[in-house]
Amino acid sequence: MKRGKTRKTDEMFSNYIRTRDEWECLACAKSKDYSNNRQGLHCSHYWSRSRENTRFDTQNCISLCTYHHLYGWGHGDGRNEYTAFMIKRLGQEGFDKLDVRAHLTKKQDDKLEKIAINELMKEVQ
Repeated sequence: MKRGKTRKTDEMFSNYIRTRDEWECLACAKSKDYSNNRQGLHCSHYWSRSRENTRFDTQNCISLCTYHHLYGWGHGDGRNEYTAFMIKRLGQEGFDKLDVRAHLTKKQDDKLEKIAINELMKEVQ
């Protein structure tokens, strides 16, 4: 699997998503706190980070444990389950709008993204 280069804003946004999701994998049936095992919980992008328009879209990202991110929903055989989860989470209309946003283009602007992510973090702290 090919991954795009990680930027400082990716690290900030990942921290926001995991904090928003209370340091729990949204795919696991049982609740487990990953706040003391930060490498065990990932920020999963339904549409990959290569799509700049949804790279920092809060509706495009959820927290997944290493297993669900690398072998299940995120990059494994569980894409249909991931899609069903996202439709349930966003509603069909919300999911369809996310799909449209994912297929639009956007110029990279990390200065603006950093400001936006800092504002998001204020909401969860």
